[in-house]
Amino acid sequence: MHERIVRHAFREAVETYCNLLTASGRDSRGLRVRVTVTTVRTLSPETVRWIHLAAQDHVRNLLPGAEVQSIEFPVRAGLEAPGHRFGFRSTDSRPDEVTQEHEPGAVAVLTLRYDRSFVWPCRIGAAAHWLAAGRLPGPGQLPLPSWAAWLPRGPLLLVRNHRGRLDFGRSGQRPRYRIRVDGADLRPGSPVGAAAAGEIQYHDQDQVTVLRYRVDWEGNHA
Repeated sequence: MHERIVRHAFREAVETYCNLLTASGRDSRGLRVRVTVTTVRTLSPETVRWIHLAAQDHVRNLLPGAEVQSIEFPVRAGLEAPGHRFGFRSTDSRPDEVTQEHEPGAVAVLTLRYDRSFVWPCRIGAAAHWLAAGRLPGPGQLPLPSWAAWLPRGPLLLVRNHRGRLDFGRSGQRPRYRIRVDGADLRPGSPVGAAAAGEIQYHDQDQVTVLRYRVDWEGNHA
């Protein structure tokens, strides 16, 4: 376990957590965040201090009014690759949109297609929280292959299967990329409902990447 890799992965993870919470439209004022950093062996004091500072800086800058209440560093020798895992949970009285459990409902199957060679089905259970879909560093929530170089890296696109419909959302990461779903711009905090089939466009200056999508349902769906 290389501690430089742990630091880089933690920075990506805390940014993703903050952006997902922001995209949900939730008010972060008064939010108290508890962080867990699980590793296969004890981290050095330097890395522990670095993680404390990184967590506090990102939460303060990306979630106005929120604070890091605690950071725990449990060690699990049998932790699977890549040898680290991060958890984030709020401690206020409101339900945590990022960590709450799945709700009853049909499973949505979102199939993404690029040209003829790239077809990627994603199964999305019913829940109120958002999932990031894309070329994500490390283990992702809905990870697309790292070799899909035509897609921007990071958790830019968000999806949610909630109350019988599939929605697309936009995180605050990498704002230079403009994302459109069926002709409508995606903006943080303003989700767009998915059709039975349509297209997602990633705009980067004069370059446009188009993904076709289709939504199917498993189980009872109104």
